[in-house]
Amino acid sequence: MKKFIKISGLPIFLIIMLISFEVKAMDGKEEAGTTGEAEFTVLGLCGMCKDRIEQAAYSVRGVRRAEWDQEEQKIQVRYRPNRTSQEEIERAIAKAGHDTANFLTSDKKYANLHHCCVYPRNPEKLESNKRYDEE
Repeated sequence: MKKFIKISGLPIFLIIMLISFEVKAMDGKEEAGTTGEAEFTVLGLCGMCKDRIEQAAYSVRGVRRAEWDQEEQKIQVRYRPNRTSQEEIERAIAKAGHDTANFLTSDKKYANLHHCCVYPRNPEKLESNKRYDEE
């Protein structure tokens, strides 16, 4: 009788373990499958700007894809909303030296851009938008 219990107990234990691992794996897939997408304006001029903008976006935890279009002056990002938000991504890009739709870089960061990266700033946005380091 003891041998029967041990033999049948082992498969039951393994079945329970497999079921619990499967449930955990499914939870992770659902969470990972939830993505947010955003497209917003980011000012820049050249390939160096593209690299800097995309690198700043990828520096934010939860960003899965970032693609800046030089002609359109827009970035498309895909991110995990449970990890970050469009606001955090825009702040990171502005911190790197590029004005976005809602946030401005500091005058010091703008002045320190490479000469080919100095983009024309929008005077209206300079008055209405917040700096990246403001609440």
